Amino acid sequence: MKEKNWLGTVLTFASECRWKMIFSVLCAVISVVGGIVPYIGVYQIIISFFNGSKTIKSIVFWSMVCLAGYIVKLIFYAISTMLAHFSAYTILESMRLKIADRLMKTSLGTVLNQPVGKLKNVIIDRVETIELPLAHLIPEGISNLLLPIVVFVYIIMIDWRMSLAAM
Repeated sequence: MKEKNWLGTVLTFASECRWKMIFSVLCAVISVVGGIVPYIGVYQIIISFFNGSKTIKSIVFWSMVCLAGYIVKLIFYAISTMLAHFSAYTILESMRLKIADRLMKTSLGTVLNQPVGKLKNVIIDRVETIELPLAHLIPEGISNLLLPIVVFVYIIMIDWRMSLAAM
């Protein structure tokens, strides 16, 4: 008998909120990109000081770019977290309804032979442990895995020798 992956099993319950999860991951990626923008702005300010081409106008411009990047990071992180939690709790609800439906179809003798604590443990506690990966690990994990890749590509764009030194 083929054993299913836990993520595959959970995602079978996610059919009604699949687009919310995808949009949550996209918002998390945008949030990570927005979090990188302030570093680029500070880099440009430092370069302007080293080149001697600093002006108040350029410093204010790059400071506003940094602020805009930070605001984008906050807004899209909030949207991503909100969508991921809506999806996670929708999935948990459908899982609990499926468990309750199977429990209703089970013979009364089988149900009565089970301690109440065991049923509560499965329906409430074990299902609740799935919330953490759904609401946080999937969107934040995917987007935060993208962060080192983006930083490495940016370092290559600055100077390929610096990227080799970073390796």
